[in-house]
Amino acid sequence: MLMIAAAMEEELEPAKSLCLDLARYPCERPKYWHATLKGGPVCLLKTGVGPARSAANLKEAITISRPSRILLVGYAGALDPEVKLGSMVAVQKALAFSLEDERPSWERVRIEGQFELSDTVTLVEAALAAGLSARSGNTMTSSYVLGDPAHKRLLYEKFHASIVDMETAALARVALSEAIPISCIRAVSDEAADSFLAPFSHNPSMGIAGRAARLLDTGMRETYREWKTHASIAKESLNRFLSRYLDSRFEI
Repeated sequence: MLMIAAAMEEELEPAKSLCLDLARYPCERPKYWHATLKGGPVCLLKTGVGPARSAANLKEAITISRPSRILLVGYAGALDPEVKLGSMVAVQKALAFSLEDERPSWERVRIEGQFELSDTVTLVEAALAAGLSARSGNTMTSSYVLGDPAHKRLLYEKFHASIVDMETAALARVALSEAIPISCIRAVSDEAADSFLAPFSHNPSMGIAGRAARLLDTGMRETYREWKTHASIAKESLNRFLSRYLDSRFEI
């Protein structure tokens, strides 16, 4: 049975709209649905945002209904300046990283795990067939919001990953430890040069008071409006990809 997973429910909505007989599993956590697609069973998981939460929810979901494979979808920020808004990136390798404890800074990032994902070529082909801009590449998984173009540039120059997200490596760690194949494709919701998420970006040199002041100084309504505009473009790409991939490519 295929599991389709995403951090946020809005990232799952395109997949849910394609399913029949959608019903919630009778559990408080995680948010987990079963359905049918092309006459076969599927399940859908809202993992939640961030490495720890998403990993815990996937572990719990696997105990409820063990999938034969996992397709992870969602949004991502671009690290590669050539990756544009609304384009799709199929993940080859997910890199889990953190900042050094003693001297935390974006110049001192340490890699804590690398995970190979499956079906990359098939995902790219389906996205291209749907008329989308698509490529394969690596993703970096962070515990922190990464919205400052300078921080994105540092990571790209050092690790050459295409995108950054907050769940893929953590979910791959869980899936592969259970011998469950996992693949991932993400729609780009902010480009490498975009700065509208910078007020939320983690800055190790700034304390809580400084972060709060930075948020207060920002036009939050305008930031939210820009995010929603970008997210709607990414969501449309996900919708087009899933319609093509699940209808004509994927064998349940």
